[in-house]
Parts: sequence; C-alpha cells; structure tokens
Amino acid sequence: MVWTSSEFVETIEGKTRLLVPASSLSGKVPPKVPAFFNPSAKLNRDISVLVYKTFVPEIKKNPKTFGDPFGGIGARALRVAVEVPELEQIYINDINSVAIDAAKKAAQINLVTQKCTFTTQDVVGFLTSHDSKTYERFSIVDLDPFGSPSAYMDCLLRSVNKGGMVSITATDTAVLCGVHPQVCMRKYYGKPLNNHYARETALRLIMSLTALIAARLDLVVHPIFVHANLHYLRAYLAVTVSRKDANSVFKRIGYLRDCTKCGNRNSLTDYNKGEPCELCGSTYSFAGLLWITRLFDKDFVKKMSYLLDTNDDVVVSMQYLKKTLATCTEELDDIPFYFLSDEIASRLRTNPNPLQKIIEQLRSIGHRASRTSLDPNGFKTDATIDEILNLLK
Repeated sequence: MVWTSSEFVETIEGKTRLLVPASSLSGKVPPKVPAFFNPSAKLNRDISVLVYKTFVPEIKKNPKTFGDPFGGIGARALRVAVEVPELEQIYINDINSVAIDAAKKAAQINLVTQKCTFTTQDVVGFLTSHDSKTYERFSIVDLDPFGSPSAYMDCLLRSVNKGGMVSITATDTAVLCGVHPQVCMRKYYGKPLNNHYARETALRLIMSLTALIAARLDLVVHPIFVHANLHYLRAYLAVTVSRKDANSVFKRIGYLRDCTKCGNRNSLTDYNKGEPCELCGSTYSFAGLLWITRLFDKDFVKKMSYLLDTNDDVVVSMQYLKKTLATCTEELDDIPFYFLSDEIASRLRTNPNPLQKIIEQLRSIGHRASRTSLDPNGFKTDATIDEILNLLK
C-alpha cells in the first residue's frame, strides 16, 4: 500500500510527536485507511503512561521491555518510548505496513529509533515469537484490539515475563454489558448483566477470563488498576508464577445475583439458580463466572498519585485522574457491584440525596460505604437494599 505525506499530519500527545492520518482528526469515526488512530483514546493512553511509569521500578529482570501487538501508528508505544524512558526496548507491531511506516518516521522525529523494533506480523505470531528461547518475553504487554481481547489471551500470558504486567482493553461493550449474552458466554466464559452497573460486571468478566487462562499455565494475575471511559474497558494485571495460588483461583471467582424486582444484589462463589431472592421471593438474574474480589492494588494506586503530584515528566489528564485515583484509594473494591443515588431515589419516589450524605449515613449505623470510580453517582456498601431504603426514606 502506498501513502503520501499529505495523508498524514503531525500532532502532539503528551510529550510525543505523532504522525497520524489527517482524516482521523476530522471525522466522528476514525477510519481504518490508510491507518487507524483514535484521538478520543488519549485519556486511555495518558493513564497507561502513568501506570507504566509507576510499575517500572517493580520490574526485576533486564532489559525492561514493552510490547504493543496492535501498535497502529505507534500512538501508545511511542509515548511509552518517549515518556517512560526507563523502559529500554519497545516492540511495535501492526499488520498494516502503512501504520508501521508512520510509526518509524515518528520514532525518528522523537529520537527514539534506537530503542524501537518494528514488525508487521499478525498478533498471534508477534506474541508467540516472544515465548521462546530466541526472544525475550516482555516486561509489559499492552493488548488493545479493536473489539474483544479474548482470542489473544493465551498468547498474551505466554509472552510476558513472570513478575511483569499485562494490560488489556476491550471495546466490545455491547457483548460484555449484556446485549449479547450468548456471545459473552462463548468469549468470556461468563454471563453478563444488562443494568446500570454493567461496566463493573464487564471488567470483572475480563479479569475472570484472564485469571482462568493464567491458572491453566500455572500463573496468577494480580489486579493493579482498572478503569472504564467511553466504550473502553481496561484492566492492568501483574503476573506471577505459583501453582499453589493458581489452584485457589476459584476462591476469587464466582457469581453475582441481582433481583430486578426489589434491587437486592450479592455475590457468592457457588450459585444455585433455583434460589429465590431472600427479600421478595422473586427469581434472581445472575452474572458469572466473574472476578468477585478486589480491583485495585491500593498501595500501587497511592504510588500513582504520588508520581502524578511530584513528577513534572508525567503528562496526563490531571484533574480527572487525580479525582479518580483518590476515589480508587478509598473504594470498597471487594464488593462487586454498586448502587446509584438515582436508583435509590426512584424506589423511594423522592429526589436523590447527595452521594456523600448517603455514604455518611450508612457509615453512621455501622456499614461500610464508599464512592466508586466507575460511576460518579454510584456508591458501594455492604448494606442490603432494604437497609438502604429504610435508612433514607
């Protein structure tokens, strides 16, 4: 495929100069020809730069390497090369040779060519070529496909160093959020729910699939950070080797029950579909298998916050991320669902109470309660729906 310089323009994202298709900056839907670049994913890339810069000191094996199998024009990988200089080798792959040509030219502009390797393999070939004695596995692998990541999970986990990190993006939100439940069960080994906290359920389905495949390979995944914005669902997971911990994977995976009639919801590791709702006797809707324990490494999130506050080299969407990290630090992420203030108000047929007031009232009678980073109007609590309604009516 031949492309002309007029089809690409230079733009700056973070501290990195990128060569992007001019048409991607003007249309509502970024075209795939001559190459794909989504400017609305800047926040996604901002966050990844901060996560990777925070994670680099924890990488024990040298050289410190980064792999991007869906590299495109190099938007994320080149930002990593420039803005996370502690990562010593950057591997950028895309089957579109036009995109890789643009990435090569941008690497020259940013003076990082010497640390970048460019390939035009299919994704499976790229990942499996780094699961061998010939090539080093990656310290960090960033999987950001157009749609579902499920087809690449085995290769992804085989390509990362033990003690390294995988970051996984899913954009098939209609599947993961319950519009196409059969497709979700086929791709993620779990049933979704189509409700107001479906994005959290979706993230937990992704993490469950990753954990199950990892366990088969004698690996264990440890959640570090997750977020959801627009149609992006993203999870960052550290990977270690432990047959013992892999054997206990089902202690961290289970089911979510949701009563659409009364709003009761809970999680459990074993689920009997015939059990009625304890509060109203109706039949539960259920989701799972899915990840039912924590979403964040709170110490890691605090390190992200510290780096954001003290390092001038970190270029991210500051205001949004500072607020998000503060919420994550306090979030009750071991509770795999949340309530909305609007949802409670609708059941009480009244105006919504301020979110902080709801949280304080729940805490005052001995319940755990917090905001959630996944919805600005959401709160997590170990109180049941009837306890919440009785308290706020």
